Amino acid sequence: MVNKEIEIKLGVIGRPEDLIEILSTIGEVSNEREEQLRNVYYDTEDHVLFDKGIGLRIRKSPDFAEQTLKFRGENIGGLHSRGEYNVPVDEDIDTPNLSLFSKDIFPEDFNISQISDRLIPLCEIDFTRYSFDFKAMECVFEVAYDNGGINLGSGLYAPINELEIELKKSDKNEDDLDITAIFSSLISVLAEKNLPLTLEPFSKMHRASVLLRNERSFVSFALRSQASDLNAYILDLIKSYENLYGLFLLKQDPQIFSCAAATLGTLLYSLKKLRKSGKMAFFSHERLPVNYRHDLKIIIKVLTMFYEKCTKFEKVFTNSVLSGNKNKVSAAMQKLRKMESDCQVYVIPLKLRVLISMLVK
Repeated sequence: MVNKEIEIKLGVIGRPEDLIEILSTIGEVSNEREEQLRNVYYDTEDHVLFDKGIGLRIRKSPDFAEQTLKFRGENIGGLHSRGEYNVPVDEDIDTPNLSLFSKDIFPEDFNISQISDRLIPLCEIDFTRYSFDFKAMECVFEVAYDNGGINLGSGLYAPINELEIELKKSDKNEDDLDITAIFSSLISVLAEKNLPLTLEPFSKMHRASVLLRNERSFVSFALRSQASDLNAYILDLIKSYENLYGLFLLKQDPQIFSCAAATLGTLLYSLKKLRKSGKMAFFSHERLPVNYRHDLKIIIKVLTMFYEKCTKFEKVFTNSVLSGNKNKVSAAMQKLRKMESDCQVYVIPLKLRVLISMLVK
């Protein structure tokens, strides 16, 4: 019933045609499969579940039906870690039964009976999942390419075209399992083969919730650290950028993009300060220092390239929005995603997180 879900989510431009061939060069691929998945997500009319960081769905395929609770966890660089609880249900069920879950998993002030009575379907997310098992680095992953869309009602539709890599189990001891480094290594392999990937900061349900509520108040700056604590400040800047960029991809609002670009600029400046700081870095359980300057130089170069492109894009995109021409806006968004993929920005957040974890505070 219980499982801690740890996975990386990335957007895809087109189809990842060579994915199996690429991963076969570094590990073992097996059990290829294709599924049609229908997912209905639920909440109360006043969004009690969303406000508590809970996602609730019923998922059905021709072979199974289950209801799932997901709790808000950590997300950086597309790497999601959160609690997930699944229970099988009858195929003809059309409303979740919260009493099937253990009471212990809910917040203390959560009235299961009362909230169950108020549940309504919010949206339907349907997609084809092409997946396979992948074994490498003493770990077993499920790799899935999802293609479909979010049906929001009233003719509103948001496409889904993304890659998920979920850690299912590992032969390593928990103390020796550096999840961030493992996923970073995997993503680096995909980047070396030039798969057309992009950042996908929000989960499917998060995207649906933002679009359904039609608000701009989701702008989130994750700056809980003081700028004097450079390591923590850089991590907070990464989170803030991802929140803003994810929101922009949904809202396509020039003001949100300006905030995201400004945050990227601050991140770049902070990384340059880090480069000058001369901080020492060490692998876990190692005494000899690590020379990270070359990696940091490449990260700064990539982000500088993308930042300069974003500065030019901001003007073009604002003019497209102000013109009221939806075709121009759509073309500009496609251009941005192509620029992002070409710069391989999706690799950077995880690489930075690995680097920051090695630095002496």
